Amino acid sequence: MSSEWPEIGIVLAVFIAIAAIVIALGRRAGVPVDDGPEGEPYRIFTREFDRTIPAKDLPARLREASPDLEKGYLEKDDRQWRAQIDRAETLYGQIVDILPLEAGEADALCDTAVLLMVDQSGSMRGEPMAWVAAGVRRLSDELGRRGANVAVAGYTTAGWHGGFARRKWLREGRPERPGRLCALLHIVYRPFDSAGLDEAAWQQMLNPDILRENVDGEALEWGADYLRHRPERRRILLVVSDGATVDDATLFANGPSYMHRHFLKVRDVLLDAKTPELLAVGVAHRVSEFYPVSRDALDSDELAEAGLGLVMGK
Repeated sequence: MSSEWPEIGIVLAVFIAIAAIVIALGRRAGVPVDDGPEGEPYRIFTREFDRTIPAKDLPARLREASPDLEKGYLEKDDRQWRAQIDRAETLYGQIVDILPLEAGEADALCDTAVLLMVDQSGSMRGEPMAWVAAGVRRLSDELGRRGANVAVAGYTTAGWHGGFARRKWLREGRPERPGRLCALLHIVYRPFDSAGLDEAAWQQMLNPDILRENVDGEALEWGADYLRHRPERRRILLVVSDGATVDDATLFANGPSYMHRHFLKVRDVLLDAKTPELLAVGVAHRVSEFYPVSRDALDSDELAEAGLGLVMGK
């Protein structure tokens, strides 16, 4: 019997070590919190790491905007990116003349500013982003042909898992219910008053390293502010999205409905104000529960046609 005790001791030691690891990981990861009370104010832990970047500056600034490089989350080469560009260019070239310019339409949108806001969350990776980029490019062309002043922007986060914002929260002792716990990244592909969507800027839209998470409530606020001082009589915020707002770090620390409730609040304020007009195209996903004035699309042709139809009222 005595010879068995060393083996029992070893098993017990291993069990204790595993238990210690599990407890340590649990403490490190924490436990998801429940939703706060209805009407809980929306907070932002820090804006220090939020970025708005023109597309032309994206290659130089993307790697500094988050810790993704050191964590191995960035693509090791540009083969996937090049494949996406080739695919999107093919799709763009295949789009038929969806709505031919009819008599009188050349000036139909001459006093209209349209901001196309593209959801660039991780769920858009691969084929969806390719056909969305092709459709958005064609839509911006068509709106411009009809006299609209068009801007194109994308919204995502600077890094996975909260990026530098969450790291700051950890350093400061993980205060409870910190609010938004990620760094926002807004990318301007085409500013207002430009001749068109620049080819190099459009290719940046297909960069796989920007497809992270999405904070739709603040994206709507950003878009509305971008349109606020436009001189055009009619101002439109047209969102291209594949679903609900999600940022895991924020939801983990604030509750599963925290971001959605903020999105609904911002949306309702915009709908009540009626300026800018809030429209949306769903990317292979019905978004009518989020945006009352919306249409859905399954490919680049349908996206361009749906967006143009919404703006033109057809």
